[in-house]
Amino acid sequence: MFKSPHQRNLIAVEFGSNSLRLLQLAGNTAQPVVQAAHAISGVHWNSQQTNVDEGTVRRLRDALRGGGFTGRACALALPSKSVLTECIEVPTLSNDELKETVSWTAVDRLGNDRSEIVAGHVPIRTGTLGAPRGEVLLIAARRAAVNKAMGLLAAAGLEPRRAELGAMASLRMAWNHVKAPAPGTTFAFLNLESDHASLAVLNHYGLLFHRAFAWESSADINPGAIPMAGSEDESHAWRWRQMAEEMLLCLRHVERRAGGAWPQYMLLSGALADEPGVATAIRSVCGAETRLLQNEQIVDWSKVTRPAGPLTAWSTAVAVALPCETLAAPQKERRVA
Repeated sequence: MFKSPHQRNLIAVEFGSNSLRLLQLAGNTAQPVVQAAHAISGVHWNSQQTNVDEGTVRRLRDALRGGGFTGRACALALPSKSVLTECIEVPTLSNDELKETVSWTAVDRLGNDRSEIVAGHVPIRTGTLGAPRGEVLLIAARRAAVNKAMGLLAAAGLEPRRAELGAMASLRMAWNHVKAPAPGTTFAFLNLESDHASLAVLNHYGLLFHRAFAWESSADINPGAIPMAGSEDESHAWRWRQMAEEMLLCLRHVERRAGGAWPQYMLLSGALADEPGVATAIRSVCGAETRLLQNEQIVDWSKVTRPAGPLTAWSTAVAVALPCETLAAPQKERRVA
């Protein structure tokens, strides 16, 4: 099933809170084209569930057969609620010692044996490239949660080759899309899922700050807290007030630690990035210009029927389907004598 001896591109599978998104690219790295895209709604991801949902497996098989996908190899993206992300301070260590420190910190945070945890890290740049490391972003998950997702895909005939946190994949794509901003330029990135928000601040050298948190609707708060006007976006802004205030606290924290690090704009991505009121709430509370991460500027959607809803909801799937790139500053150009 799904045989293709010359498969060039992995099938990206994004596990959302209530859906599965599948996407595969064709073309070359410079000009990627969406070959196939399909969303399976009503899939409630539960990493604690032990048995494989046969109904979901059947729907996944049907989507793969009739959706224009080729090959069996895939890469999967996990939702933020299934993965621990935390900024931790570390002394200056060798690479091996740093990996050990990160691994044991994950054991301490998750409360599992080391063999039951998958952990990694991303350096946080507080100065110039090559400055001593004082902080890293810990990314860790229980192996059982990763295995459960892989087991579901394997039951549908796929061969998982890579697993990562969906929000970090989107962050990587955003940073590379900005083409490593010029020194002195700082921007923020918000990946908004149905139950979690991931906020990052970046500059030319990479990641300056990251925080993931569960967001709650401000439906019970006085709507007058944010002025409302006649447009749909402005009239729904109050729903996002608590989230925007949490983001403001984060931005103030970054500004205190690294003067001049207030973002010049904020890129929005994820399933809810284009929801009415999000942009207005962020502008009203944080005073930041907002932009949508336009993945149609990164990949060509013209060869497939565009999915229903905003394409920002597909940013994670696109990011996972693209070749992996790191959050690292480009090499300095050699000066001409």
